[in-house]
Amino acid sequence: MKILPKPRAARLLLPALVSALLLCAPVPGRAQGGPNLGAPQVGETILNRDVEVRVSPDEASRVVMTLPRGKTVAAFGTPRRTSWTQIGLGGRDVGYVPSDSLDSIFVARTVASRAAVVGRQRWTFPDGTLRGTHVLAGNASGTEIKDGKKRETKLERGAVLGLLDVQGGKARMASDSIASITLPPDLLLPIIGVHDYDFTGSGPPRTFYAARVGEFLTPVEAENGWTGFVAAAGPQYAPYAHFIYPTMGKDGMAFALAFGPLDRTGVNNVCVALAQRMLDCWIVEVESF
Repeated sequence: MKILPKPRAARLLLPALVSALLLCAPVPGRAQGGPNLGAPQVGETILNRDVEVRVSPDEASRVVMTLPRGKTVAAFGTPRRTSWTQIGLGGRDVGYVPSDSLDSIFVARTVASRAAVVGRQRWTFPDGTLRGTHVLAGNASGTEIKDGKKRETKLERGAVLGLLDVQGGKARMASDSIASITLPPDLLLPIIGVHDYDFTGSGPPRTFYAARVGEFLTPVEAENGWTGFVAAAGPQYAPYAHFIYPTMGKDGMAFALAFGPLDRTGVNNVCVALAQRMLDCWIVEVESF
């Protein structure tokens, strides 16, 4: 049986998650209801969908950038007799978006993405490194390449696979016994760490939440990003475990930075508190395998 090479990224996915599951840092106090709910937004806001930012309040004007759902932006105001709001990033004006694409930072956040933790005994090598970077979220089949030939191969939920690359919106993965198999990225959960529980008896809940606060080109940049985040957000976040894990886009991969563990109420409150400081925050649901 062939052993999957230990991906470089996987070695960076093993922060002290077990201790984090046992010791959770204090959560900032519950956010109170905010102003302007249901009205044109001014001040800190979040985008409720992916949007194109335009140079003027006109559908026909030039697009200057695109921003993702959940992005924190400053709303400067809505010109009279228009349905467009001027927004800013980092204290500067960047253009206009549809007014109905902006929500108060106090609205309940939805889960933006999912991730996983896996059992240490089952899914790590003797030296503690992970056998892969992702876990299969459900039973699936994909195109395997073996001896130069393509064939359809079935995989069961919980299979751990290592990411080779992303091509044309498809993820090319590998495992101990599969050299290369192509799967849709939405079937794969990135692994953010390991646990030591068998879940047959008492133990921590199978699901917890994390707050994703950035995305970077490399794991090193993500690690440096944590230092910058704590400096900007405040020292109360330093005790949390932070996680660096790969994310897959249409044409490639990046590395997300998140922290936790949190419960569902706590992660929502954290995102509101960060938005008040004009910091981005997306909710990640983390499942244990």
